Amino acid sequence: MTTTFRSLCASELTKLTTTRAPRWILVSAALLAALAISGLVASGIFSQNELATEAGLRTVFAHGGLAAILPLSLGILISAGEYRHGTVVDTFLTEPRRGRVVSAQLLTGALVGVATGLLVALVAEATVAGWYAAKDVPLDLTSTLVLRSLVGIVLWVGLYAVIGVAVGSIIRAPAAAIVSVVVWLTIVETAVSGLVVEVGRWLPATAASALGNARADGLLPQVGAGVVLLGWAALAAAGALFATTRRDVT
Repeated sequence: MTTTFRSLCASELTKLTTTRAPRWILVSAALLAALAISGLVASGIFSQNELATEAGLRTVFAHGGLAAILPLSLGILISAGEYRHGTVVDTFLTEPRRGRVVSAQLLTGALVGVATGLLVALVAEATVAGWYAAKDVPLDLTSTLVLRSLVGIVLWVGLYAVIGVAVGSIIRAPAAAIVSVVVWLTIVETAVSGLVVEVGRWLPATAASALGNARADGLLPQVGAGVVLLGWAALAAAGALFATTRRDVT
């Protein structure tokens, strides 16, 4: 007998809440956001006056979004972990319609990603507020700029988690999938963006940075960047559905 979609989602959430890895990743994402922001402010790259500018504040908050790489890794574990531990066979015996399983995993990744994004955004807000107060830099946490940065971080983290689930469904080996996305996001995209800005601005990591309201020449507008990153997530999800329904389990 096949299961309902709700029960599939509940099963995925249960797997996450009964293992230690998701909790460690959640805590690590919050810590990474705080460290990334603290490292930037403490480095002295920006003077006190520069921190108070729109460009300075946007750059500082965008560093909090760098923690999205950890929820992306968690998304990979949600899907690829099934193949790593061999539980995918039982999962597909319980629900033969593989597309529903992948859809449930994608939705679970989105929910967990948004929840993590909210935590990361709150930590980023608190960290920025603490540093600005310590350096006596004026800061209005209710300003449109701050709110747009926080919303951008939440969406950045949430979409990265979805992309992680999709990549894990396609590559299937957790270590290989994580290494692949890290190399792509930190090396390949950096090289492409540096060489051909007009191309690089449409790539996932660069679009994610713009979605986080980062201030840099050549980036897409925040809303446009969100649409682009959403498009990448949808494309990855389509690839995951195709790969899972067309390939053998083993």
